[in-house]
This record gives sequence, structure tokens and C-alpha cells, in this order.
Amino acid sequence: SPHLIMRTFITLYLLVIASFADDLNLKEVYQNPLSNGIGEEIAWVKWDDAIEKALDEDKPIFLLIHKMSCHACRVLKKTFSQSNARKAFKALSQYFIMVNTADEDELYEEEYSPDGKYVPRVLFLDKNGDLLAQFKNKKGVYKNYAYYYSSPADILNSMKDVLKHYKVEVPELKRGDKLKKKTEEKKELKKDEKKEEKK
Repeated sequence: SPHLIMRTFITLYLLVIASFADDLNLKEVYQNPLSNGIGEEIAWVKWDDAIEKALDEDKPIFLLIHKMSCHACRVLKKTFSQSNARKAFKALSQYFIMVNTADEDELYEEEYSPDGKYVPRVLFLDKNGDLLAQFKNKKGVYKNYAYYYSSPADILNSMKDVLKHYKVEVPELKRGDKLKKKTEEKKELKKDEKKEEKK
């Protein structure tokens, strides 16, 4: 019967999809369609809602512009998914309105391509949606592509700079600073001990 054929077809279709799910990251896309393959655990927001949400929550906007077909974008996604930076990215993301546009969602206004329409690019905007042009990739190797990032660590550094600009205290970062201080104190103690031994 047509009903049985249709059920069989749907079952086979679902089995085929399940077998390719790992390769296509369908689970990730299904769970969080706004992630576009980057940061499944991030609370991404649609661009259409971003400015209103930023004004309501008094937060700057993190804007990632990329394409699914772009090799550099895929490399960045892979680097992020395998990186220790994921945890820090999630922690810092809570202080931004996070927007992740890809393909047909890309923003074409000139303001969002200050030095070209290359991808991936990461822009930081104020709560009104205006570009904070001073926040660029400090370690960028391509001078003509100031908002191009290939490393999660560089993205995190820019996020921290934006938060410093807004005088936002991030408890997770303070914990890291304390650890650094302790490490430095230990190094100083060892130096002092070695000096004492030499005497």
C-alpha cells in the first residue's frame, strides 16, 4: 500500500541521515540552528533581534560573519571545536549579545565590512549596533584584513579588550589573573631560594 511504502521510505531516509550525522554535524545544526557550526553551547541571537536585546541588556554585540563554503571559516570552526578556548569563549560570551551570520544571513551594509567583505570576520558593535572599529585582531598577520581571525585565542583577546573598554568585571578572568600572580610569586620565591643557595 502507498502508506507502507511511504513509511518504509521515511525509515530508510532517517537511517541514511543518522549514518551521516557525524560527518554533517546534523545533531549540532538541529540542536542550535543559530550556531552555524560554531559554538553549539553559545546563546546565539538572530541579527534581527540583536540590537533590541543589546539595548535591553546593555551589552555590546559580538558579530561573526562567515560562509559555510569558506575554507578559512571551516578551519576556524574546527580549531574552535578542538580548542581549550571553548570554555573561555562560552564564559566571555555571556557578556555580549552573540550574533553568528552565515551565507544568506550575511550583513551587506558597508558599516559591517569596514575593510572588505572577506570572511570570516569578527566585529564588535555597541548596543546601538554601531561598529566599535578600534577592536581589531591585534595579532593579525594580514594588515588589510583587520577583522580577520584564524585563532580562537585572538578572538578571546579582542573580547577581553571590549569588556575592559566597558569596565566589565569578568569573575572567570579574575580567577585566571590570581593564578598568574601565584605562578609569578612562586617563580620569585625560587629565584630567591637559588640566590640564598649561592651565598
